[in-house]
Amino acid sequence: MEIKVHDIVEFASIEKLTDHTSLPPWAVNSPEAANYGVVRRMATSKDIVPIGLRGKTREQRAGTFIHQQEILRVITPESLINQIDEHEQQIYYSSLRKIREEFLKLNLTWGPTGSVGFEMATSHKVTSTNSDIDISIYIKDIDHHLLVEVNQFIDKLEFRIDAQVEIPQLGAFLLNDYVKHSESGFILRTPFGPQLCNVQDERIRLKVNV
Repeated sequence: MEIKVHDIVEFASIEKLTDHTSLPPWAVNSPEAANYGVVRRMATSKDIVPIGLRGKTREQRAGTFIHQQEILRVITPESLINQIDEHEQQIYYSSLRKIREEFLKLNLTWGPTGSVGFEMATSHKVTSTNSDIDISIYIKDIDHHLLVEVNQFIDKLEFRIDAQVEIPQLGAFLLNDYVKHSESGFILRTPFGPQLCNVQDERIRLKVNV
């Protein structure tokens, strides 16, 4: 079973989580946390998956762990693209549709994450009029001109889009941070913590730990 950061895992009940961490009272009584968790970026053993539980408010977040054998289903951000048209009554629909059309032209792999992705995957209403739209873009190699073009497109949309670029086996960075600081230094999020990097010859180079 392949599981990556931002995937949403479904489990039978909150009792199936490991006892490595204690849960806050809200999580025990939250329907949003009862059967779903979002995979976190963290170095662990192959059998233990770090996940985050969420409630209805931004303050209700809790990190915990689950054994792979207790996972019933994995919902990837990429798979949610096929469900966009099922949410045409939602305020984020128009932006997601435009992103889908543009990224199809650019041959980009992507998917919604954050509160929008969680809502689409679980049917639990967790977005509001103040919610940003989080997306992950998956690339294998740095293409500076493409990333600049994508950032310019996103900036023109009616909703605030927080785009994160994921590179397999390496980590992720915020697209806007990269475009502004690709030479001087941007933050790469890795399983072992954030690293300050820059780009030289279309390759990400580590500068210093932060």
